[in-house]
This record gives sequence, C-alpha cells and structure tokens, in this order.
Amino acid sequence: MFKYHRFEKVRKELENIVGTGNVFTDTAELLMYSYDAGMARAKPEAVLLFTSIDQVAPAVKILYSAGIPFLPRIAGTNLSGGTIPLKGGVILNLTLLNKIRQIDTVNGIALVEPGVVNLRLQTELDKFGFFYAPDPSSQKVSTIGGNIGENAGGPQCLKYGVTSDNVTRLEVVTPEGEVKIWSFDDPGPDLMSLIIGSEGTLGIVTRAWLKILKKPESVKTAVAAFSSVESAIDAVARIVGAGIVPRALEAMDKISLNAAKKNLKTDYPPGTEAILLIELDGESDKVVSKELRAIMDICATCLSTYFKIAEDPAEREALWAARKGAYPAMARLDPNVMVEDGVVPRPRLPEALKETRAIISKYKLNAGLLFHAGDGNLHPNIIFDERDMQEVKRVRKAGYEILKSCIRLGGSISGEHGIGVEKRVAMSWMFDAPTLDFFGAIKTAFDPKDLANPDKILPVAADRRAKERLFEHDLFSEAVNALIAELRLRAVGGIKSLIRGTGTKFPKNTAVFNAKPLDTRALNKVLDLDRENFTVRAEAGMPIRELKKWLKKDGFDISMPDLEGTLGGAAASKAWPPMRDILLGMDVALADGKILSLGGKTVKNVAGYDAMKIFCGSMGAYGVILTVTLKTTLKAGPPGEVKDPKAPFKPEDHHRRLKKALDPENLLNPWVYES
Repeated sequence: MFKYHRFEKVRKELENIVGTGNVFTDTAELLMYSYDAGMARAKPEAVLLFTSIDQVAPAVKILYSAGIPFLPRIAGTNLSGGTIPLKGGVILNLTLLNKIRQIDTVNGIALVEPGVVNLRLQTELDKFGFFYAPDPSSQKVSTIGGNIGENAGGPQCLKYGVTSDNVTRLEVVTPEGEVKIWSFDDPGPDLMSLIIGSEGTLGIVTRAWLKILKKPESVKTAVAAFSSVESAIDAVARIVGAGIVPRALEAMDKISLNAAKKNLKTDYPPGTEAILLIELDGESDKVVSKELRAIMDICATCLSTYFKIAEDPAEREALWAARKGAYPAMARLDPNVMVEDGVVPRPRLPEALKETRAIISKYKLNAGLLFHAGDGNLHPNIIFDERDMQEVKRVRKAGYEILKSCIRLGGSISGEHGIGVEKRVAMSWMFDAPTLDFFGAIKTAFDPKDLANPDKILPVAADRRAKERLFEHDLFSEAVNALIAELRLRAVGGIKSLIRGTGTKFPKNTAVFNAKPLDTRALNKVLDLDRENFTVRAEAGMPIRELKKWLKKDGFDISMPDLEGTLGGAAASKAWPPMRDILLGMDVALADGKILSLGGKTVKNVAGYDAMKIFCGSMGAYGVILTVTLKTTLKAGPPGEVKDPKAPFKPEDHHRRLKKALDPENLLNPWVYES
C-alpha cells in the first residue's frame, strides 16, 4: 500500500458521495483494474463506482485536495495502457453513467453520458433513421467516453471524420473538480477540442453532445480480392485519386483473412493475398451504383481476381463481421496481440507496408495486417506469448521500429489508439523539446498538481533523454524566418506586438497598449500542394480568396467560404468555426520565437494534445500562426453559412492559464487579455 495509506484519510468522505458499497479496496477487486487491453500493468489503491453524474465533481474535488492521483475508466479497450494507474491512486469507474439523455433529430444532436456503448447508441439512433459516424472496431464494447478520450476513428471516418469532427459540446469535470461546458464554436480558443484525445489527463467528460446524421438513402458494400497487398493499396490510391470518397475503404491481408475464417461467408480465389472492403453511400442508388462501377473498373485495372457486391443486409453484415472481428480472431491464435497504430500520408502507404513487413520478418514474428487504407492508418496485429520474455522484447522492438518508420514517412505514431504509457518514448522521436514543453504547459495549466491520469501521453524524464530524434522542422521561407527573428528580438527587449494580416479583425484602439505592429502579409506563399494526398500547405498571410483561385487552376479547392482576410487570420479569429474540420497541420511561433510544428499531412493523428485547436480563436494572443495545412477536394461542397460570433470573447480561467503558460509577459496581442 502507498505511504501513509493516503486513501483511507478521505475514504469516509467519498463513501458519503458514492455510497459505501461503491468503494472497492479488496486485493482481488483491485487486480481487476490493474490492466487494460494494452500491455502495461499497475494496481490502484481504490476504485469508485459512480451511479450519478452529480457524484463525479465532488469526488474529484476531494481527491485533488488530498493530492491523490485519479483516472477515469469505463471499458478499458484502449490499446496503449491509457487506463493503467501508474502512480496508484483511484480509478473512477464511470460504467453506470450510461444514459442516452436525448436524441434530437431536428437539430441532429444526441446527448449522452460517457458510459454509453457505441453500438448501443447506433442501435437506438437506427430506430429514428439516424447514425453516429465514428464506428471503431471495438464498438460492441467501447464507450462514447472512451472514444472521446482516445479521439477514436473507425472505417467510416474516411468520409465522416473522427470523433473530434462529430462532437459539438462537452460537459467536463476539471482536475480540480469544477464543472465546465465547452463547445467548439464558443468565442475564443477551442477548449472543447483540446479535451478530445486527452485520455483523461485534462479532465473527465460527463456529458457529450454528439452530431448525428440521417441515414443515407443508399448504401452499397463490395469486396475485391487481389493476389498481392501492393495491388490492393494501388487500387486504394486510384479510387481516392479519382475523387471518389467511399464511406469506408478497408484492407486485410491473407493472415488476417485466415484468422477470420469463422466469420467469412465468401471463398476467395486461390492465391488471394489481400482484400479491399469498400462501402459507398449517397442520396440515390443511381449515384452510388455509378461510383461502384467506377471502383470495379479501377480494381480490374489493378488486377483484382474477384469482385462481389453484397446482395442483401445479411451479406453486408457478414463482410463487416470479418473485418471488425479480425482483432479477436488474431487473439485466438496466441495468448497476446499487440496492435500498432501508425499512420502515414496515404500515398506513402506502400512504403509503410514494405517497411512494416520487413520489420516483422526481421524479428521473426507473425502478424496480420489491417489497414484503414483510405486514410493511411495501418494496424499490424502482432501475436505473441507474454510468458516468453525474449519474444516480448522482440515484439516491443518491432513495434518501435514500425512507429519510427511512420515518422520518417511523414506520419504519426498514433492514428486512433492514443499514446497512453506504451508510446510515451515515441513522443520524443516525433516532437522536439519546445513542442514537448508546450504540451507539458497545457497539462500544467489544466492540472497544476499533475493528478489527472499522471504519466500518460507526455514522455517522462527518462524517455526525453532518448538519443534518437527523428523530428525535423520543415524549411521556412525568408519572410517567415525574418518574422521569427523579429519576434525573438522583441522578446529579449520585452516589446509587445500587435499581429495583423489584412486587418479585417484588427481592433480600432490599439495605441494604448504601447505595442509595435507585426505584419504577416509577407507570409503569402503556397508551400506544397500534395495532389495525391489531397493536402495544401500555405503560409498564414496568404489571402483565402487568393489560395482558392490558385487551387482552382490546378483543379482543387478547399471546403470553406470565400472569406475576406488571410488563412492565419481566419484560424486565429475563428471566423468560420468548421475550419477545424479541414485543418491538418500548423506551424506556430510563440512569443519568445520558439517554433511549434503541430499536426501534419495525415487525416488522423492523436499523438499529443490536439493543440492546433487552441490557436483557433486565440486572436493571436497565444502565438503567431506561420503556416497552415488543409485538406483539399476536387470540388468544394457546400461550405455552410458564415455567422457572426455568438458573443464577444471574454477569457475564462482556463484561457488565462494557457495565456500565462504560453506568453507570461503578454507580449502578443495584449489587447485580448487586457481589455
């Protein structure tokens, strides 16, 4: 037991909140919470079972005041050790907080508690003709609270986005026991999106308002077989390159197929090495059938040996049962499975595949390969026996090498499974010291005592001493380097800056702040148009209308309105909140001139906090946006109307904490926090 039996000092207070029968400290009970679906192990001091949302904040307040670590847990299906109590403390079991409180089909919103199982929500929505887009393979058991904690994806995220794209508002219990309600379109920095993917380290979600969608009129599912995985991935590239956006585009290799034979209702041709599971949806059978014919032709060009369209719902369900049952199927082959979760820009997937196979062969391991192929997310399911310590070492080494490969290919160490404890060391390979310090500053601003799920996501001291650094900043233009140099010079002299682009959001009375203008209009270059990956990277001073014209000449567009002003200004002012849905990457200069490179060119990335979002709506008071990376399309869909902000931005406590952490001297746009 931990020193001074610290839990016993507050036990009575906590029993008064949750009930004596809902406080567990017996050894056998605690052992049940000493592991999750990852490989890490650690035992808590106690477990609290909550029966009402109203119990959470008072209990957290007591634990925080007593200095006892705590972490929320529901199903424990994360695959990175995210719900393991490394410092002892208390597990907050939210399983019984599982009410679907409202299904609002008029406004397209479902209000749910964190313990609602994903598949149960889907079943209830189906009765009304609606669905919730994020559909992780673990949806039979994983919960909405856990999905939010990990920013879960799933096959449908190719078309409909990951969890962060489908949550509109959250009720959060902060580490200090306060209750906050944050929405992505609140005036000011986007605190809600920062919570998503934070694995319980910044707060505990107790209610979530989710975006629900009307079920499409037509859904068609097909499967294509190939004599090589490379041919299947080539077909994926051609499908996406043709401008077709499937609802799902999944790949499985032969080992995964053999493991899933129990769920297979189809006999594939001899020599099949991989299949593609393809699902399309739309407003009419005519449109969907046309796209499906185009995909069939593409697969034939890529030498598919078999193509079959599901004839009825039962056949469609059988295809999905094989795909979503691949992980448990592999688990039946050996006592343990380690699932890696690297992601790369989709055009680099063939290289990632080649390197992953070479690594698995090098360490003499057996693995089935699964891909969310349309978004570059690969899942090698490596089977092993944890009783064989030598094999465990080989598995860990192989996993780390696969992650390093993804970083070198311009990707991320996690697309949807989180960082937890098992990938902390890899954070030091992916991010430089200033960016890791920045993540640490966010954690401290929300959790000054470091009690909310401590030692997760961020590398500890030993991890940060890792010698191998794979991170490199992209080269900046002369104009960007000049601005960075000017910022550093001003920081040394304590000179305040008023950041402005075209001035569309610039305040009128700035003279009283005794600050010098910092003009970003010279940052006006398009740095990269990745035609195969459907991304564009441009400097923040680029006018939005100019970027759209430039893209149009090349046959591309971005799904946002023809706003006045610059890219950086639109993000910093949150002129169009849905910009978050197409925002993939950002380079930012802090007040002292340190550079942060956040996100990248992948559509899925849960490595570290989703910190780009706090610069959206920050009005330049947290940092100067230097570059922005956005998704592109072949044709822009309806971008939605531009609305005036709901209310003027009035900083709350957490905004001010972040400001103090990132710009303690208030050197950037001082009017935002002094007005």
